[in-house]
Amino acid sequence: MGFLRCRSGPLLALACATVAHPSAALGQRASFGPLTSEEGAPLQRISYTPMMEGADVVGPGTIRADVWLGFSNVFEQDSSATHVLFLDMERLISTFGLRWGVSGSVEVGGRITLETTGPGALDAVILGWHNRLGLGNANRDRFPEGVYRQRLTDGENRTFLDIPRKTLGFEDIRFFGKWRALESADRRSVLSLRTAARIPGDSNLAGDERGDVALMALGRLGIGAWYAHVMLGGATVRASPELAPILKDATAFFTLAFERSLGPHIAALVQFQTQSAILRSFDHRELDRAPSSLLFGLAGRWGDSWRWDASFQEDVPADTPAVDFTIGLRVSRTW
Repeated sequence: MGFLRCRSGPLLALACATVAHPSAALGQRASFGPLTSEEGAPLQRISYTPMMEGADVVGPGTIRADVWLGFSNVFEQDSSATHVLFLDMERLISTFGLRWGVSGSVEVGGRITLETTGPGALDAVILGWHNRLGLGNANRDRFPEGVYRQRLTDGENRTFLDIPRKTLGFEDIRFFGKWRALESADRRSVLSLRTAARIPGDSNLAGDERGDVALMALGRLGIGAWYAHVMLGGATVRASPELAPILKDATAFFTLAFERSLGPHIAALVQFQTQSAILRSFDHRELDRAPSSLLFGLAGRWGDSWRWDASFQEDVPADTPAVDFTIGLRVSRTW
């Protein structure tokens, strides 16, 4: 296209540059990621669990509302001299958040988390799917289908975790603040710091939970049609005092995502997340090993005010506290 001459004004010059260098226009597309995700493992959720989000802050005076739904199927069964574990359920986590731009680089906000749990309605489907693929069922086929259980005890039948079924039960409320520390001239690369405080609901029959605080760094790097997103941070672990002998004092977490633009309004993402285990003294992979998951999904926007992302999350490897799978959907609106 070197024979094109763009001398008829700025609009024609831009069009000519786009034809001559299509990758340049592709590289200017906005980022829609990362995928909204949060560890759903019951053994982790007795404390703070980080939610992945973008490094940007909303503009000054701007309000954004976020709704995220995460549907999970959970099955973990194991017993030894140190514990008896039985997690068998399906769960819907519903989060509702608001954030407000204090200035061009600072936002504050809060969210409430509701939880609905019940028997595994998809047990038969998952068993059949695993059998077709030749995958293990982790003792699923040894127990009745459609059972609800969320319980962890020690060898002497001391209860560590016992959570009843809930319908839109209050899990926690969180408050947060985020500060954009660095931003590139083209605004495609950003580094922010975020702090959060969690006030838990009263859901564990083994003892009342306590609040936690967290600090994390969020980053985004734009290179051509690609974006990389990262979150790195840590949080306190302050569940009920009755659980102190089996709990660590803190947890660390890390998430890395890669985003590829598919058009001006949509992008594809692959994302990996992991968090150090909060339990100790069990010496067992499915209790005190770090849960980690791999996610695949799409993210995009409708108009100037609406954003969305949809994802499928699978535990990798399978023998950790992470949930078997989670289907996630987020929708947000900006005013």
